[in-house]
Amino acid sequence: MIRIIFPFLLLSCFGFSTGDVYSESITKEWFSFGGSVVSASRTTSGESVRLQIEMSFSEPMATFWIVDQRLIGADEKDFGTKTETLSNTTLFTLNAKKPVSTVMFGIPSKDDMVTNIRFDTEGEDGTIKFDNPVTCQSSFSKISDSEYNFFYRCNPELDPRNDWYMDVGMFASVKNEMVEYNQLESRENKYVNVTYERNSTTKATVVLSDEILEKIGDFLFLQSSLSFPMSSIIRSIMHRSFYDISKTNTANNFKFLEQFQPPPYLEGDMVPVNCEALGRYPPPIQVERNGAEISSSQTAYIFKNTTKFWSSSSITFLQASKEIEGNYSCVIQKDGEKFISPQSVEVKLKPRMRWDLTKILKSKQNQTRVRVVVEGAIVVTLNCSDNSWSGKENPPAHKEKRTKISEWNERLEVVYTWRKINFIPEEFNYSSDYPSLSCIVKDKHGDLKFHHTFWQ
Repeated sequence: MIRIIFPFLLLSCFGFSTGDVYSESITKEWFSFGGSVVSASRTTSGESVRLQIEMSFSEPMATFWIVDQRLIGADEKDFGTKTETLSNTTLFTLNAKKPVSTVMFGIPSKDDMVTNIRFDTEGEDGTIKFDNPVTCQSSFSKISDSEYNFFYRCNPELDPRNDWYMDVGMFASVKNEMVEYNQLESRENKYVNVTYERNSTTKATVVLSDEILEKIGDFLFLQSSLSFPMSSIIRSIMHRSFYDISKTNTANNFKFLEQFQPPPYLEGDMVPVNCEALGRYPPPIQVERNGAEISSSQTAYIFKNTTKFWSSSSITFLQASKEIEGNYSCVIQKDGEKFISPQSVEVKLKPRMRWDLTKILKSKQNQTRVRVVVEGAIVVTLNCSDNSWSGKENPPAHKEKRTKISEWNERLEVVYTWRKINFIPEEFNYSSDYPSLSCIVKDKHGDLKFHHTFWQ
């Protein structure tokens, strides 16, 4: 099944949006993000979690979910998402299976901007309501070839005493291969100078050095963002805008963005492979596995979009299996020539760690009990050795618990005892008060090695 989606949806995994460089003018042109949050809720039941967000829009908007790099349309039953139109608002629902590390809800506006709303996936269940929803706008002006201003204003007005903040980042191709991203620091340096003004209208001024413009001026993009941190079901709301400030705009010039290597997958997992290219009218991207084109099917969803500055393609397999293992490449066909991203993504089935469940259970003066949790195919095994100076090669396991989590996989929990000795052997010139284990997890698909220190 192929889904052609609204521009910037895949890019919003990383908070990207696009916009033209607006000519300098005394009267700034403001662009609206077009939506505000009315309420949000989180409900867990066993190994499932339901996240809901109620939005108010000034006009119909395309929306989407991002779940651990998996792009999901807002009304995709097979992916566990649903959209419900209420009297004056719209309710969006995501039903996901734990573990879930990152969940964001994205709203792109017609003025080439994106709002990303990030959820707290580990906190307590509950509901948060916004009695006075905030709406924001952004603006941009070019002062010279080396100086640029970025603006945000909101309703209700921004209060400089609150915790919101503004950032600016740079996308550039330094090595002439792939696009790299760097957050611009406010402290002064010889390459880039960034200053911020915190008022009811916030402003960032970026001044680029001649060296930067000479080195990467032909492929240079800036991103501004306004963030509202929160300590609730919603962790943050972020508005982002993106601008091409390249010194020379070479037509049809594009480069691939760096790809993120995926974590280990278990059989039955939902698996994403994402590709992106940045430039000026970049051609569509094809995702290939081991050099062969991937066809859509009832178990593989393909998302594609192209805009003035971005090209994106994403394939999501509903259930991981041995058949989907391999090396995935991002490929662009242009004028009979084939362009392949210098990076590839390897998809393999193997066991994984549950870092969110692995922790210290009880600590005494000379003894600490720790729990290590892994998941893998039935029957997964775990073996750990004490890597600290206490000299215990194989810490004793107090108990072992197995829980079936699917028809293919199980969770293994092992409690170990780490004992600190009361003297430091002469052959060691350091000591550690914290349990430190080196482990190997194995199942029928492969093995995973890791080292972990349990900090108090």
